[in-house]
Amino acid sequence: MLVSSLSFSIMQVFVKLSSEEVGTFEQTFFRNLVSLIIAAVMVRRENLQVFQEIKRGGWALWGRSFFGFLGIVLFFYAAGHARQADVAMLNRASPVFVTLLAGIFLKEKITPVKIASTILCLVGAYIAMQPSFDSNPFPLLAALLAAVVSGMAYTMLSYCKNFTHPSAIIFHFSALSTVCAGLMMLPNLVIPSPKVFVMLLLIGVFAAGGQFFLTYAYQQAPASEVSIYQYSGVVFTALLSYLIFGETLTLTSIVGAIVILAAIFWVFEYSKHKAKEA
Repeated sequence: MLVSSLSFSIMQVFVKLSSEEVGTFEQTFFRNLVSLIIAAVMVRRENLQVFQEIKRGGWALWGRSFFGFLGIVLFFYAAGHARQADVAMLNRASPVFVTLLAGIFLKEKITPVKIASTILCLVGAYIAMQPSFDSNPFPLLAALLAAVVSGMAYTMLSYCKNFTHPSAIIFHFSALSTVCAGLMMLPNLVIPSPKVFVMLLLIGVFAAGGQFFLTYAYQQAPASEVSIYQYSGVVFTALLSYLIFGETLTLTSIVGAIVILAAIFWVFEYSKHKAKEA
């Protein structure tokens, strides 16, 4: 999951670099198109019967793909109409919803450690981002809804591990998202320059890496446990912004990152101890 968060953070760098020339849905299209191509190759290599895998996944697989795409759209809308710190902070609430939904629908045990570590991560994210929440309320609502539907998508992703192969899950999500984003980008389609075209491909490459590692993480461990590691994206994004864009690393950013890393390490040690007892 840490590798997934790093991949998505690198993807965000290329999203920012290419955003002046191409629109959100064009970026989303390339993000999912590359994932679709890679997933198609893996499905073929593993000799999977895609339609049978989709049938086994049933409503949970369709829900994972639909809510996953809806979460992307809501997040991009919010990011374009509100302060980035406010949107990012609200989007970091998705692991909270994953933990709650996993406890309700997947019957995962919500331990005091999971609750405390999630709260610590939220506190760390708040310290690092310093949101003011003085943006237009509608985009903020969209950011919160993005966190909710993403939590639903990740919960369904965890549920799908009992029925569907990871490559088939990624193929289905990428196919649905590519078609939807492709239709939505047509009215404002821009032919990118060679430099931006390469950036769009890199958005897809790193999004694919993040998606594959995320899917396998949710396949191997409880959803409520894996979701905590998503907060590492706050740390990776801050470091990349400092190294690439020259953004200042403030004291609050450093303190927030330390709090998040401490919470993640706590969950890691707790999981390791629990595994030894089992």
